[in-house]
Amino acid sequence: MRTPTAAELLNVWEHGLRQRPIDRALGLLRAVYPEQSTEILADLSIGERDARLLRVRELFFGPGITCTTCCPRCSERLEWESDTADLFIHDGTTPTDELRVEADAYRLTFRLPTSRDLAALDSGTNGGRDERRQLLLERCLLEASTSEGELLRITQLPNAALQAMVQAIDQADPQAHLLISLTCPACSHCWEGLFDIVSFLWAEVNAWAERTLRAVHLLARAYGWREADILAMSPTRRQIYLEMAG
Repeated sequence: MRTPTAAELLNVWEHGLRQRPIDRALGLLRAVYPEQSTEILADLSIGERDARLLRVRELFFGPGITCTTCCPRCSERLEWESDTADLFIHDGTTPTDELRVEADAYRLTFRLPTSRDLAALDSGTNGGRDERRQLLLERCLLEASTSEGELLRITQLPNAALQAMVQAIDQADPQAHLLISLTCPACSHCWEGLFDIVSFLWAEVNAWAERTLRAVHLLARAYGWREADILAMSPTRRQIYLEMAG
């Protein structure tokens, strides 16, 4: 991992404004893992990608996280705090390229979903949740057969076999579906909320970029400095100059 400069991160942010969330995530990873191509990063499992994004978040903004959400029952707004260390489920090991599961008389060989698969779904269908789930499983399914060895298409598999595949994927890559247990202080309703590191991190990067550009504008107007010179300063020095200019 390497820490990108402020100018480099601003370039990633500016480019990401025109991208889908999946591509924004890969752009942020590319800035921190420059030795790995976008293609390699796109082939990471979703859980491994999200684990890396948590490390990127630590690198950029530290370990402390504050989130806000609304109670699904009474719409009360609540805030919860956590630490990135508490959000890591990924154990650092990469699952094998092929996974297998047996359900009743069916044998399935498959791989874990990647960012490339999610991007293909976004580009290829406007269907509902069930259709997207079916297409994702079809992309990840490498082989399906009966116990006698008869090869089958995904449309020939019963729902029980597909559900066994889904459960095996969740068990092999738990970081991909990170749920946070929450309790509403107003109505005491308990539920599990999905923590999406992709959107959370991008929102923080976006807020940082806007603050940084505002600081560049104010310092350039006050002192006549170039953007490159201002961005080359440490955040502490920029803030001191801002306070003096203000």
